Amino acid sequence: MKSFSFAFFLVLFISFSLCSQNNETYNVTFFGSSVCNGTGAKNNHGYAWLLNNTNFFDTTIFKYYNASTGGDNTIKVEIFDRLTQKLYPTKPNIVVLGLSLGNEGILSPIDDDGREKILEQFRSRLKALADSLSNVGIKPVIVNCYAHTLFKTEQYLYTKKMNRIINTWEYPSVNVLGTIDDLSGKWVDNCVRDPWHPNDLGHEEMAYAFVPSLFEAIISGKKTPKYDYNPSYCKISNIKEVGEAISFIPEKTMHSFSLSFKFKNTSDGQICGFTANNKNHNIIIDGFKLKYKGLSAIFNRHLNEWTSVVLSHSFANGKTFLFVNGEMIGFVDEQFSPEKIMFAGNIPSIDIKDIAIYRAALNNDEVKDLFNNKLIQSSLEFYNPMTKPIKGNTIPNKAQSLSILNIEPKVNIEFVEVNF
Repeated sequence: MKSFSFAFFLVLFISFSLCSQNNETYNVTFFGSSVCNGTGAKNNHGYAWLLNNTNFFDTTIFKYYNASTGGDNTIKVEIFDRLTQKLYPTKPNIVVLGLSLGNEGILSPIDDDGREKILEQFRSRLKALADSLSNVGIKPVIVNCYAHTLFKTEQYLYTKKMNRIINTWEYPSVNVLGTIDDLSGKWVDNCVRDPWHPNDLGHEEMAYAFVPSLFEAIISGKKTPKYDYNPSYCKISNIKEVGEAISFIPEKTMHSFSLSFKFKNTSDGQICGFTANNKNHNIIIDGFKLKYKGLSAIFNRHLNEWTSVVLSHSFANGKTFLFVNGEMIGFVDEQFSPEKIMFAGNIPSIDIKDIAIYRAALNNDEVKDLFNNKLIQSSLEFYNPMTKPIKGNTIPNKAQSLSILNIEPKVNIEFVEVNF
């Protein structure tokens, strides 16, 4: 009987060991200042806490820690040795860095020379911190700079400038500014608790900027994407005018979002859109005009030139902005959470490239960067430049995300190779 019990428990132990090896867990530590710590939300249940406690991430795989300290900036995390005293004891595999220009002192200088000094201090030290983590095998994720009620035009410009710099780094980043910015650098009115911090609603909006499968993509080895300068593209033929030629269903709730793509050689019809509240909201080609609801722009239809389109929805502001070739056409007052996103719509034929979906509203500077072929990777849920042949019924995702785009079986996608 004893030998049977020993054999039984030995098998049980081996089985448990194998299960543990096959179900590896990863520690994710949020490391920043007061907003990252949750200040402003009830019981400090801010955006970091929400990501762990609302099933946004798989908590059986990712273990949540928060080593943030109110008031910290890039200097304080070193002089108070936050790394050895608070961060490293959590044994992190992934570190989400949540520091701000506000704590760095961007409000103090009276001229651009002083603000440039603060920006460079923040830039160089934040990059060095991310590099140091990466060098020891820890994966950094950077939360972009965000709003502040006391910001004026000058501070807003430097906030956007810093975020554009972060977008050039090799580390994934999160565009929280694109969820709670009132479009002047301040918190949206109903998202603020005090000048420095968002309230519960503000923290919730910031949480939506995180790509749901970001951490899974990181541990699977996906790298931060770069812009693909290959001039090749894909031609979509939808002879039967199926209403959803290419479709994407958000894995988790999506509030603020942006859709971006380039097109040419198009028929009339729906070229992009989404469904929300059981209604379709479409960008339409009508002759020489590109339309979204009451907005309209003329484009060079027959010149074989690419036209760049960005549709940017700010949920907190209740506005959707239409940009064509880097310029804002206008906005529509509306608020919704998209249930499905479509590209190519029901249009019979269209040439398309650089398809991207973001979990944040892109601002005018970011849209201009896209127009000038500078990839914005913050909160990038899906990206495919369409410069390679597409096989099967899905379009691969080059972003640090596991999301895919589905192709309607009746739709044909032809690869058009263009030599450099």
